Amino acid sequence: MKRGIAFLSLALASPALAAPVAIGFAPPTGQDLLYRIEQHRPVDGRDSLFRADRVLRFEKVGDGYILHVTLRSLDSDAPGAGADAYRAALSPLIGVEHRFRLDAHGKIVSLDNIDDVRAAMEKALNAMVAKAPEGSAGQRTAKNVLTLLDGLTPEGRLALLSGEVQPLLLFVDSEVDDARPRGVRTMAGPPLGRAVAVEGDSVLAAHDGNRLTLQEDLQGEGAHVAMRYIVSAQTGLVDAQERTLTLGAQTLTEKRSLTAAGK
Repeated sequence: MKRGIAFLSLALASPALAAPVAIGFAPPTGQDLLYRIEQHRPVDGRDSLFRADRVLRFEKVGDGYILHVTLRSLDSDAPGAGADAYRAALSPLIGVEHRFRLDAHGKIVSLDNIDDVRAAMEKALNAMVAKAPEGSAGQRTAKNVLTLLDGLTPEGRLALLSGEVQPLLLFVDSEVDDARPRGVRTMAGPPLGRAVAVEGDSVLAAHDGNRLTLQEDLQGEGAHVAMRYIVSAQTGLVDAQERTLTLGAQTLTEKRSLTAAGK
């Protein structure tokens, strides 16, 4: 009954949310965008920050686009091995441009310079293995990433390398409707622990011009995920995202933002 009252209250408070809303795909081209990911999670009993900044630029090519992505910086105040492993996993990508090819519907279909990206990563990782103290967290992580790259299929490598930008394209070329919540099923867990299946609903909570606010509440075995997205119905991109993941007694919070570079 309470859930029914909540939905009725939302409908009365937001009469404009009365029809399906189409989300297109028309990303801004020829300008640099800053994509920032900030994550807080417990490491050795204390809350720790992990932050990464990437510069993105869309280029129109034929019927699709090239998405240029370069990791600009990363930082963490996690103690000891927590920060070492984070830096070892991502620092080989700093300054290495990725050129993802997208089709007209916003799907990432390839990484045009995957050989150059892989060569740059392997060079940096091998140097890290050689220089890091034997058995250190940084050395172990570098070895693990090298092993992972060798064992993945081409499709798996593309999924790994595009994993951090895929959330920007989550709602591209789709439709949302406040009258019909969409069922969501996914996996949640790492880096807090083993992956757990979670499911629930995605609802359109607000619609202000081209700005859409979508919310998800997902549950699983010992897990709860709350998501909030700010999506542009015009560009199709997720301009902001907030996530709170609770797994057992541990909680991770994350914020992602897409803004014009320099702002």
